[in-house]
Amino acid sequence: MHQAISAEGYVPAPDFNKIFNTLPGNLLLLQPNPPIFTILAVSDEQLQITGQERQDVVGKSVFTVYPDNPEAATSTGPSNLKVSLQNALNDKVLDQMPVVRYDLVNAAGVFEERYWKANNRPVLDAEGNVLYILLTSSEITGQVMAERRETAIREIEKKYSLFMQAPLAFSIVKGPDHTVELANEELLKTLGRTTDIIGKPLFGSIPKAKDQGLPELLDRVRKTGKSHNAREFPLTLEIGGKQEVRYYTFVFQPYYEEPGGQEAVGVFSVWHDVTDQVLARRKVEESEQQIRSFIESSHHPIGVYIGREMRIQFANQTLKDSLGKGNDIVGKLYRDVLPELENQEVFEQLDEVYTTGIPFQAKNHRLELVVDGELREHFFDLSLTPLFNAAGEVYGIINTGADVTELNHARERVAESESRFRTLVQEASVGIIVLAGEQMRVEVLNKAYSRLIGRAEEELLGNPLFSVIPETEESFRPIIDKVRLTGEPLYLYEQPYFTYANGNKKEGFLNLVYQPYKEPDGTVIGVMVLCHDVTEQVLASKKAEQSARDLQNLANAMPQLVWIAAPDGTRTYYNNRISEFTGASQLPDGTWHWESMLSEEDEQRTVEAWGKAVRAGTLYEIEHRLRMRDGSNRWHLSRALPQRDSEGKVTGWFGTATDVHERKEQQEALEAYNTHLKSINNDLDNFIYTASHDLKAPIFNIEGLLALLSEEHTAVGERSRDTKMILQMMEGSVDRFKKTIESLTDIAKLQQENEQDAVLVNLQEVIEEVAMDLAPMIKRTNATLKVDIENGLYVHFSHKNLRSVVYNLLANAIKYHSPDRAPKVWISCESTSAYKVLTIADNGLGISPRHSKEIFTMFKRFHDHVEGTGIGLYMVKKMVENAGGIIKVESKENKGTTFRINLPA
Repeated sequence: MHQAISAEGYVPAPDFNKIFNTLPGNLLLLQPNPPIFTILAVSDEQLQITGQERQDVVGKSVFTVYPDNPEAATSTGPSNLKVSLQNALNDKVLDQMPVVRYDLVNAAGVFEERYWKANNRPVLDAEGNVLYILLTSSEITGQVMAERRETAIREIEKKYSLFMQAPLAFSIVKGPDHTVELANEELLKTLGRTTDIIGKPLFGSIPKAKDQGLPELLDRVRKTGKSHNAREFPLTLEIGGKQEVRYYTFVFQPYYEEPGGQEAVGVFSVWHDVTDQVLARRKVEESEQQIRSFIESSHHPIGVYIGREMRIQFANQTLKDSLGKGNDIVGKLYRDVLPELENQEVFEQLDEVYTTGIPFQAKNHRLELVVDGELREHFFDLSLTPLFNAAGEVYGIINTGADVTELNHARERVAESESRFRTLVQEASVGIIVLAGEQMRVEVLNKAYSRLIGRAEEELLGNPLFSVIPETEESFRPIIDKVRLTGEPLYLYEQPYFTYANGNKKEGFLNLVYQPYKEPDGTVIGVMVLCHDVTEQVLASKKAEQSARDLQNLANAMPQLVWIAAPDGTRTYYNNRISEFTGASQLPDGTWHWESMLSEEDEQRTVEAWGKAVRAGTLYEIEHRLRMRDGSNRWHLSRALPQRDSEGKVTGWFGTATDVHERKEQQEALEAYNTHLKSINNDLDNFIYTASHDLKAPIFNIEGLLALLSEEHTAVGERSRDTKMILQMMEGSVDRFKKTIESLTDIAKLQQENEQDAVLVNLQEVIEEVAMDLAPMIKRTNATLKVDIENGLYVHFSHKNLRSVVYNLLANAIKYHSPDRAPKVWISCESTSAYKVLTIADNGLGISPRHSKEIFTMFKRFHDHVEGTGIGLYMVKKMVENAGGIIKVESKENKGTTFRINLPA
């Protein structure tokens, strides 16, 4: 490096390499040594954009560092660069290259498609000799791709112009990532998006819909090639900054890029927003217009042939399919692959282009090709373009073309598609009409519209609409004029309408879509109207609203606190009685905080009980205290039942809180009183037991003294007849006193043994045991015992108590027999649904009707000529009733008595 000398001293010479490296732009400094053109320097930006290192670039040929892409037939970058470098070298002036495709190898070693604008500027010495060539380039790949995409979109929009104007949302998505190829204004409006989504993955624009099943449906249609219709498909979308659940009816059709294609590349979708109908309890009969016509497009075939012998170096799949020679034609001679082209001037045209370097183009060029073994006539738009090497010599030919044989067929298919579209319009269940011009002349209408207004199609077609239905002009002409003049669509919901048909007024409600009908250049020439009859839904909705108001009024009229909760337990409604309570507060979202309404003692168990019911979906019922506005706490019975849909899923809760404060207080008082009575009974039982126990001792003492007195009097011989009688009377009184004490003891035991274990008891065996115990009495009284009991009949009863019941009743029947006749006793049993009814009847003395209410009274006796205590029947009734049974008696004086005991089955 040289240094310059100045007045101030030595000044270091500038480092031009570093300066060049940091210059802005993509720069290469080349040595003018054709055909190599060695790279002498490279700018940092060039290295950054190509992903290379300086040591891998400097000192090498520009064509080695940036080689040709052999797979890209349309890549003309290297050849154009050679020509431009040669021009700059020869002419010694800047040479501007055309926009070229010059692909670069990426880090993975794969060519990436790139587009560039470049120029080559010669750097001359003082004598005018070329020292260097400065190659300056700028990448415009994004711009070229965007222009291509815009062109493709315009082509597709042109093909689908009829759909673009239709008042239905539709789209075309391609590939596994569902890239949006086309979306009309209606779809963009539905999704709340702009045209920015074109060319991008659909679910990148609407990520909320990715996990809701829609990608799987699109993939299935694309992979299987089978259409799919989805009705009322729910989607959660973010629209206007808010998440909304919308419902759509979809029509998915496979989308092919070629006519008769075997593998779909995407999906054609028609979206119909049916949210309003679904929210109206899905009572609307959906019938959407389905558009099923497609205008298919195909890629252009491309082939590259090298050398004069025309050896096929590259052929894309479209060319292979067009030629019908299989997929192994690369590497073969063009003449060998297509021998049938002999004498069809093709080989001569290829040779002429190769020789002269002049391109050849032809429209509707007729060729006969053998396809599937059959010679067929084809027509092509044909282009043969020469390929030049660095020396400007032709080394090959690019062949591009388009098979236009199917052009007429395509036109026929378009006509058929339009016919199918019109058929779909005719068969649609929603009314459709197209009005043209200021007079609103009817150009197209379907049967549904005719039925809607009660007019024949021929009455409407070709005539101004309001000349046929003038009664609607005042309401609807301003709307249609606005759409026609502004070009803006209009949507009206639940719009009332009426017409007169055959003198009868027909009225209802419509959902209306007014869509401007345009020419291909965008000129509005009319209006398309879609009319969906929603009369039933509107009337049902009004009825539902009235029912809701009625229910609310009913709830407010109820004396209870009425509330409603969501499936998760959140309280969403209280009737007006909530004003009588304190602690409940309504939140900004309309839900209620209610826990503070509970008393502190009941809050935790109430919250737990409510949470358990919500989780299990079961009845909620609890008694708790609620805080009243007057400061008191009152007992309430709260109950709630879950409401379920047809699938059993909980959709909400309806509950009430009933004031039971007075009943609760009465219940608590009754329980306290009952506890007090139990205490008294226990005290009474203890008293009886204690009294009977304590009285036994003095009785035993009196009995002993009487015995001693009797012995002493007998011993001294002083026992007179009166004294003996008195002693006998005293002894009798003592015996009766002892029996009374024993009866009191038995009663006390019966009170304490209130609950005896019930077992299965064989009734016949019990009767036989009792009869055996009473055998002496039966024999002494000459009594007759007749038993009619089914063998093996069992009852649920305490064995001890049942034996005591039978013993008492059978003994009484014999003991109180009539002196005028021999005693007879009949014992039988019959079964009912709830009881075994045991009957014991006798022909004894009977009981007077005036004593019928006293029969089971303790210590009550009606016949004194027989010994007794008067507690036997009392104990029988007590034992039967304690076991859950019933005892009844029928008696006639001097005729006999019948006891019926209902024993638990």
